[in-house]
Amino acid sequence: MGGGMSSTVAKRAMVLLLGLAMLAVCGLGTAQAAILRIGGTGAATELMKRLGAAFERHEPGVTVEVIPGLGSSGAISATMDGALDIAVSARPLKKAEAEAGLASAPFARTPYGMVTSHPNPGDIAAADLAAFFASVTSTWPDGTPVRVILRPLSESDTALLGATFPGMAEALDQVRARPDVSVAATDQDNLDMAADVDGSLVGTSLAQVVTEGRRLQFLSIDGVAPSVEAVEAGRYPYVKLFHMVLADAPDPHVARFITFIRSDAGVAILREAACLPITN
Repeated sequence: MGGGMSSTVAKRAMVLLLGLAMLAVCGLGTAQAAILRIGGTGAATELMKRLGAAFERHEPGVTVEVIPGLGSSGAISATMDGALDIAVSARPLKKAEAEAGLASAPFARTPYGMVTSHPNPGDIAAADLAAFFASVTSTWPDGTPVRVILRPLSESDTALLGATFPGMAEALDQVRARPDVSVAATDQDNLDMAADVDGSLVGTSLAQVVTEGRRLQFLSIDGVAPSVEAVEAGRYPYVKLFHMVLADAPDPHVARFITFIRSDAGVAILREAACLPITN
C-alpha cells in the first residue's frame, strides 16, 4: 500500500475504534447473552484467550470464543464474511480488504526476535544476523550446528523477518533454496519444531513464547535481550504489531471489548503477555 492509502485506512480505523469506544462508555452495548467470536494470527491466540476470559468476568452474559488456526488472512476473510466479530492480524489490511469495508488499527506491539532450543545461544550483532542465518556452516558457541526453520513464503512472518534485520530478505531466499530446511506451516508449528530440533533457529514474538510457556531461548542482539522494558526504553527496536480488524458495522459487544482492552485491567494483561498497548 502506498503512503496515502495507509494513512487513509489508519484514520478510518481509528475513527471506527473511537466511535465504538464512545458507544461502550455511553452504555449502548449493554451486556446481554452474546457470543463474541475472535480469530487470527496464531502468535496472538493465547493472548486473546487471556483477554477474552477476563472480559467474560467483566461482562456477565458474554461468551468469547477464540477460534484457533485461522491465521491473519483467514481471519480477515472470515470477518469480511461475518463469521468473526474481530480478526487479530499480524499485518495491515491489503487494499482490496479495506475497500471491501474492513477497518484495521494496531493495538499492541511485542518484541520480535530469534529463538532456539539451544540453552546458551549468546549474543549477535544485528549486522551479522542474516549471514549467520544463511550460512550452512553456522554453529552455536559450543559447536552445535544451527538448524534454520522457515515459514511459508506467503506467511506474514516471512515478510516481517525479511524486513526486520539487514540483509535478511536475501538470506531467506538463499535458505529457501536448500532442500534440507524445514518449513513450519503455522505459528504453533514453528515453535513446536523449534523445540524439537537441536540447535534450531526461528523468528518469533516474545508474546507467543510467553503466553504459550515455551522453553526456548532468545538470542540477544547487539547486547540487548528482547523484553517489554527494552522496547519501551528504545533499546530494542525489533517488534511485531498486532492489528485489530473490524467490519464497518460490528456487534455492539465489540465496542465494550475494545474499551476493556484499553482499560487498566486490559493493559495489565497485555503487559503480562509481553505486549505494549498502542492507543493512538
